[in-house]
Amino acid sequence: MLLTLTREERILLRASQPNSSEMLYVRNLFRSADQRPRTCHLFGRLIPKFIYEWRDDFYFSTRVLCVYSSIIFLLFFITVQACVQILPTLHSIQITMQTFFNVISVFNDNNENTMYSITEIKPQQSEFPVPNLQRPYVLAVTLTVLITIIQLLALLANIRRNLFQSFRGDDSEIPRRQRSKYILYAIGNMHFAGYFIGYLIWGYIIIAIFASILCICIEALIIYRNARFLEYILKAIIPTLLLIYFKKYLNMLLAQYIFLQHCGKVLAINNRRMLMIFIYFNFFLDAFLGFISSIIRLIKSVMAGMLYMCRLDYSPLGRKLELYDGGFNAYCGFIHSECVHRHPVMLVFVSHMLRQCKMKQFLHNRAFDDLIINNDKSFMMISNDQRKKSLRAIHKWHLGLLLVRNPMIAFFRKAYLNRLHVDDVRVLNDLDSDNLKKNMNQRMSAYVHRRSITLANSISLMNM
Repeated sequence: MLLTLTREERILLRASQPNSSEMLYVRNLFRSADQRPRTCHLFGRLIPKFIYEWRDDFYFSTRVLCVYSSIIFLLFFITVQACVQILPTLHSIQITMQTFFNVISVFNDNNENTMYSITEIKPQQSEFPVPNLQRPYVLAVTLTVLITIIQLLALLANIRRNLFQSFRGDDSEIPRRQRSKYILYAIGNMHFAGYFIGYLIWGYIIIAIFASILCICIEALIIYRNARFLEYILKAIIPTLLLIYFKKYLNMLLAQYIFLQHCGKVLAINNRRMLMIFIYFNFFLDAFLGFISSIIRLIKSVMAGMLYMCRLDYSPLGRKLELYDGGFNAYCGFIHSECVHRHPVMLVFVSHMLRQCKMKQFLHNRAFDDLIINNDKSFMMISNDQRKKSLRAIHKWHLGLLLVRNPMIAFFRKAYLNRLHVDDVRVLNDLDSDNLKKNMNQRMSAYVHRRSITLANSISLMNM
């Protein structure tokens, strides 16, 4: 007997196959990371787990693969254009930079005899000689490409991790889904690919500029060995850094051995009076260190913003203000949309229900043996041999075993839900409420109330 299937039905029915990624995810749902079987792919086994763990129970969607394919071609095109079009102009840029530094050195020189024409280039006599820019530029472009590729691979791994977190309801990194923001999630999902490419281009340009400046400075320092400017910077920074690190390790020693009990193994204050005196006198020094720390914080924010510009999963605005970041909002919308439409447990359940419905349509009260999905042709083959055991009895045994192992599922059965009030049913199904705490309290009260009634009825029946 042949059953014609549509393309969507064939794709959905594959989710309940024993070797599908969705079914493997369901099998590994209650297993720890050590109990999960290793991947069957040889390439995945060669990669160390601390770098990337290849898992057979997950595959990236077609949209992610298409976006990354476009980004790879775009990255190749930008790199080739940067090498072909900018390299021939580096000599003129070098002359312009040397002239600019010569003008600065002339204005800062008090001896009139050492002044020379600003159009004349003398690197050997200049205080700031500019080296040949070709080698630093090529090194900067190579460094930029490596940083961008590493960031793209890290984002790809984070997409999988954030999807796994969303599958199990973990909102530690991605904010919890709320009903009032469904439209924003849909808009962010539409913006994901375009924002990703736009952020990548700007991140590539910014990293390339700062990498070029860094490589040129290192090149000049190595060739001309003129470290006067570097000496000025180090003389201003090193004393402050030494004071900061001395104060840091002094506070660590005092906190561990004097101000905490059991050498810091317990968060309990020891010598409270000495601690209050130390905090009072430490306040004046920390005011100065706080000023320095704010400058370091600003520098770190700028550096992190440059390095992570091409990644949408990182927001430089911080945890409280990350929702004001358009790129991060697009990423959250993409993750929530992927979670809703590609949840493995949901796909396996729907695939199983579709399989049962298709069987009932063509069995007509006849038993069956097996169901085989043919991937090349759009039909199912159903054998006509009768089973020895009743299908209804098998389902009852499976249901009983499921309820014994998972008692809380009994509260979601039809017989139990029919006894509930309409408001109680709405509370049980409302997982994306804006007021999660209130909703959780109502759900727990409904559970306790109905469970007490069920236990009372069971006890009364047993006494009869």
